[in-house]
Amino acid sequence: MDMSKEELVRELKARDKRIAELEKQLYGTDSYHEERFRKLIDHVEMVSVQGYDKNRKVVFWNTASERLYGYSREEAIGKKLEDLIIPDFMREGVINHVRNWHENGVRIPAGELELIRKDGSTVPVYSAHAMQENQDGTKYMYCIDVDLTEIKKAHSQLIQAKELAESANRAKSEFLANMSHEIRTPLNGILGMLQLLKLTPLDKEQLEYINLAVMGAKRLTTLLSDILDLSRVEAGKLSIESSPFQLNELLHNIADLYRPAAHQKKLTIKLSPHPATQCLVKGDAARLQQVLTNILGNAIKFTESGDILIETYPLPAPSPDHTKILFSITDTGPGIPDSKLDELFTPFTQGNVGFDRPHQGAGLGLTICKQLVQLMGGNIAIESELGKGTTIHFCINFGTTSSQLPQPIKADENNIHPVKMKILLAEDEIISRLAAKKQMELNGCEVTAVENGRLALEKVSAEKFHIIMMDIQMPIMDGIATTQAIRDGEAGKQNQNIPIIAMTAYAMKGDREKFIKSGMDDYLAKPIDKHDLLKILNKYRTE
Repeated sequence: MDMSKEELVRELKARDKRIAELEKQLYGTDSYHEERFRKLIDHVEMVSVQGYDKNRKVVFWNTASERLYGYSREEAIGKKLEDLIIPDFMREGVINHVRNWHENGVRIPAGELELIRKDGSTVPVYSAHAMQENQDGTKYMYCIDVDLTEIKKAHSQLIQAKELAESANRAKSEFLANMSHEIRTPLNGILGMLQLLKLTPLDKEQLEYINLAVMGAKRLTTLLSDILDLSRVEAGKLSIESSPFQLNELLHNIADLYRPAAHQKKLTIKLSPHPATQCLVKGDAARLQQVLTNILGNAIKFTESGDILIETYPLPAPSPDHTKILFSITDTGPGIPDSKLDELFTPFTQGNVGFDRPHQGAGLGLTICKQLVQLMGGNIAIESELGKGTTIHFCINFGTTSSQLPQPIKADENNIHPVKMKILLAEDEIISRLAAKKQMELNGCEVTAVENGRLALEKVSAEKFHIIMMDIQMPIMDGIATTQAIRDGEAGKQNQNIPIIAMTAYAMKGDREKFIKSGMDDYLAKPIDKHDLLKILNKYRTE
């Protein structure tokens, strides 16, 4: 017989009531859903769950808790929380926290803890807490603990790996600084002697040989700088400066610098800046020049005939206080195969490989260019066609500025001759000492040369000098210690402010600032060009 709708509803309600009564008989005050939850979490292997009543006695202890803390369920049930896994110094605080939650509803925050196992060892856990109200009105606090042992171990290993990496990076930086010093020192002697040799009577053939030797030494210096720059970029230690400069003037200076090299190959350098880019910008002029000279140098090296064109174009700026400029350098060289284009920005990679390479180089130039362009907020790309040439495009974000550049004082380098000065030269390397001494003497200076800082301190204490040219790395007493002794008055109060110039092979980023901070007045990096040396002497000359 079919049941009416009302009869069906009554039957369902009666069935639900019978089920509820059976649940109560089977599980006491716990509901069926709570018991099912308990059975579920009892078999969760990764999470330890314990239940405590208002007196902190254990009412639930899952299998994961047995493994984590070492107590079996039978051992834990009925025991107090603070007697099982809480360290002595935490007992009072834990008791107060649990009581405060039950009585005032102030829940216990989750966090990392070091708890105690049955065997007395500690275990790091992340512990979270939940309060569950039972059908009879009582409340149980459940602690959900995650074992952090492996995580802490991994974290410790990461810290150790980080420290090792930092140590290796420091060792690498120290090695590079040392190698830079050790290579620049003999280079300084070689270039110094070659520059002196050029001042002696020479026939045309001898002069050509010397000029070629100078070019080779300068090429080695450039390679050294490229390697150091690449290492600093990879280590994240190459910073970008920001100061106003005239972009159009920089482009003309670079073009003028490379015209003699281009003229030797019967090449023409053409400069075509867009009128909107012939302006004052704010950025790192030295790094921009490094990018442009690398690219322009490559263009001249790989081009046998035709023209090299340097162009600039304005691009949409990212903000009103910025200007974005596209640079393009186009040559009429042999071009680059498509298969090689992506590799050109990889360190030590070149378009030509094997023993028959027509052009020399370490393959660092474009890699450094890419890194520098990215540091200046831009990107770089190559467009090339075999037999027709190559164009390298790159864009850079510059800041805008309304300030005016101070007008430079134009000096005729041929007339930079310091008046007669009495100079103390402290230099331990015999070739560099002889070369620097002779160069200064040829320009009217009286030079006293010593081999270490201790002798320099004695000399400046006994005689009057106008200026000191100070090497940094010297035996017995180094240049910094000697400078600080002079500034402290150990050579007499009358010499405390004598100009001291660092003349050193330490030429990495930050070296100049470090030596100036130590009390020196100026800085010359080895290998030293005679024109730079004369400029420094002219700067500190006394009438």
